[in-house]
Amino acid sequence: MNKISFGGIKNPGAYTHYQERAKSVSLAGQNYILPRGRVMSFNCELTNENGNDLDDFKHILKAYPNKHNKNAINITYEWCINPNNGEKMRMYSINDNILDINRVTFDVFNKVFKLLKKVSQMPREQISVDNSYLRTLEAQYAFMEYTAYPDSSDINKILDDAHRRDTVIAGANALCKKFANVLTEYVMR
Repeated sequence: MNKISFGGIKNPGAYTHYQERAKSVSLAGQNYILPRGRVMSFNCELTNENGNDLDDFKHILKAYPNKHNKNAINITYEWCINPNNGEKMRMYSINDNILDINRVTFDVFNKVFKLLKKVSQMPREQISVDNSYLRTLEAQYAFMEYTAYPDSSDINKILDDAHRRDTVIAGANALCKKFANVLTEYVMR
């Protein structure tokens, strides 16, 4: 893949994990319960190449900075079933900052929705990743949480899967729908 960036998006990746039932796991000597649910993530670096994506997100990246790249955004949606009471919970986050939709964050949710929609509609051949990026700490950090799941513990396999063109488009599309739903729900209240 020679081309690294298209339309202000550099090295995009997306990954989804579905946990069919709650599981007990041990991480770093601590026991945790991984609840039933789904985790979906999208990560990319924003540039102003062929547009002004980076400028459009400057205030968001300043408010919710990425620890490994000041121009990168990591978007995560999680839903899970609380194993204690059966309640369904939804969480949206940007660069590890959990966000609730309200008047202050509405613009953030809307910009993320538009970015995801743009990526989901990109022609497949125009999405590419610099192969050296896949072995960086930045790439690993973006998808490291998935290694906690026993059936997804190989970070190199996760990174390879997350950065396939079809996976990027499908992941952006699925997350776009989640953000569209929460925006619609908020407006309809």
